[in-house]
Amino acid sequence: MTATEDLRSEHVGVARMLDIMDAMAERMSAGVRPDEDGLAEVIEFLRVFIDQCHHAKEEQLLFPALRIANVASVEGTLDTLMAEHAQGREIVAQVASAADRLSSQEETAVAQLVQAMAAYTQLLRAHVRREENDCFSVADRELPATVQDALNEGYERIEREVIGEGRHEAFHALLDRLSLVYVG
Repeated sequence: MTATEDLRSEHVGVARMLDIMDAMAERMSAGVRPDEDGLAEVIEFLRVFIDQCHHAKEEQLLFPALRIANVASVEGTLDTLMAEHAQGREIVAQVASAADRLSSQEETAVAQLVQAMAAYTQLLRAHVRREENDCFSVADRELPATVQDALNEGYERIEREVIGEGRHEAFHALLDRLSLVYVG
C-alpha cells in the first residue's frame, strides 16, 4: 500500500464533512437555527479528525519524508500546504468562536459562522485538490517502498496514540448520521 492511500481515503471523509458544512451554512443563511450539538460535533471533527489526525500524518511524516528524499519538484507545494493547514486552524477557531456566541443570541454570530464555514470549505476543497494533484502522486512515484511502509506504520501510531482506539470509526459514523440530516 502506498503512503498516500490512507490519506486519500481520509479525503473522502473530509469531503463529506465539507458537504455537511455547506448544507448547514445554507440552512443558517435561510434562517434555520443550527443544532448546537451537531455544530459542536462538526468542530470536533475539524479539530481532531482533520487537524490532529490527517494533517498530523502529513506534517509529521509525509512532508518531512518528501523533504528528506530531496524531491525538489514538490518543495514549494509543501510550503503552500503547510500554510494552508495553519490558515485552516485559524478559520476553525473562527467557526468555534462564532458557534460559542450562538447561545448568547449575539446577532452577528450566525453570519460570522456562515462566513467562516464557507471560507473553510473553500480552502479545504482547493487544498485537497492540491495535495492529490501536486503532492501525493509525487510521493507515490518518488518515495521507496521502505519509506512508504514506515509512513504507514507512523500513520497507525498517530491513529492509536493521538486519536484513540475506535475514534476513527466513530467519526465515520458521525459523518453517516450528519449526512442523513443535512445532505440527504
